[in-house]
Amino acid sequence: MPPILSKPSSAAPTSLFYITVGSLMAVWSGIWYTYLNRNPTDRQFVYYLCTGFLITGLVLLAIGIFVGPMSRYARKAELPPEEVTNPVIETEQKKTSTHRPS
Repeated sequence: MPPILSKPSSAAPTSLFYITVGSLMAVWSGIWYTYLNRNPTDRQFVYYLCTGFLITGLVLLAIGIFVGPMSRYARKAELPPEEVTNPVIETEQKKTSTHRPS
């Protein structure tokens, strides 16, 4: 039987992914927007697309920033109460110390 408190949260990699993708998207959209302002085009769709990528990048960045703390709070809430946790930890430590393979 696996230990009750050993399941790692996937929030950190998820948060890091959103922050990275959002930041890169926002930066490159900003570069593209600057280019479009210096070299105007007749097609308004290009500006629309650029602005959409910029806003999407900023939204992904915001999601990444908020996913980390929310998942930490959720993980705390999912833990069993201390009255149950401490005896389980002690029991698991006793099992691992008495059942070591030689």
